[in-house]
Amino acid sequence: MGLNKKDHSGVITLWHYRKEVISTIYLILIAVAFGAIWQFYKDHSESHKNKMAPLAFEEDHKIIDVVIAYHEPEPEPETEPLQTNAKLVLDAWKANAVQVADYVDTLPQISIVIDDLGLLQNKTLSIINLKAPLTLSFLPYANNLPNMTQMAKDRGHELMIHLPMEPKGNMNPGPHAMRKNITEKQLMKDLTFNLSQFEGYVGLNNHMGSSFTEYRQGLDVILEEIHHRGLLVLDSKTSRKSLLADMATEKNIPNISRDFFLDNEQNLPYILGQLEKLENMAYKNGHAIAIGHPYKETIEALSYWLPTLQKKGIAVVPLSHLVKRKYNHILVVKKNDENFATH
Repeated sequence: MGLNKKDHSGVITLWHYRKEVISTIYLILIAVAFGAIWQFYKDHSESHKNKMAPLAFEEDHKIIDVVIAYHEPEPEPETEPLQTNAKLVLDAWKANAVQVADYVDTLPQISIVIDDLGLLQNKTLSIINLKAPLTLSFLPYANNLPNMTQMAKDRGHELMIHLPMEPKGNMNPGPHAMRKNITEKQLMKDLTFNLSQFEGYVGLNNHMGSSFTEYRQGLDVILEEIHHRGLLVLDSKTSRKSLLADMATEKNIPNISRDFFLDNEQNLPYILGQLEKLENMAYKNGHAIAIGHPYKETIEALSYWLPTLQKKGIAVVPLSHLVKRKYNHILVVKKNDENFATH
């Protein structure tokens, strides 16, 4: 017995209706599934961000707000600051210095210091692979520092510690930072941690620190230990009121200050312009010091610029060489003054 025309039309209508309902339910289920997936990744992302430390690069140029994960070290046991043989560390900065050829002293000299190394390991490796004796300053709370710093040393670079110090404002300098509101004992404990993360460095410069480098009491504590260990100091000048270089001089600690930041703006033309200014200063004064960071644009600029220096008659030298040059000049002036006074 077959369906009549009216019944057949009803069946078709019912089928189309059911098909539309099923399609709608299917689309709703897909939307719910995508919503659940999106919410999961959103929650996971927020949770991940909360476990990261918001850090910033140097303060005295345009700040780039970045979030970088770092490994929070296990609490250190209560120990006294390391006591070392003063004779062994009297000239530690000289012992760990990268040597340069004698002919370099006839040329204008530039020292390129790259800060904030170690956290962004791919960028750090790109810096290490640059073919020039750079001065590489590693954050002491980065991972894998012994291997990375040894690789840098093997490639002819000089090593420094990028010592985290308290900035003005609410930027986070990282764990074990030199801070104004902690006891002298805790300050020494944090300093000891920072100085023990790798070996073979010539000295340190400040990471952030626009507040701490104006804090005479705290600087007095850490510079005593720096003097004891025979290290040099580079004042990054993240504050125009920084006392770091002046106090190091008062304590007879070899020190020097930067002249330029290379990458206030992270674009290639700007950085190349800063490098040109650096060249001009080196021609005029005989030497110049710049601080850069492991930005993609900085690496690109240095990759292009470094091979051009030989034709320009400029030498790239490790920072310690400019420190030696500075103090040799001071000794010569002092000796001349003494000779003049005796006549």
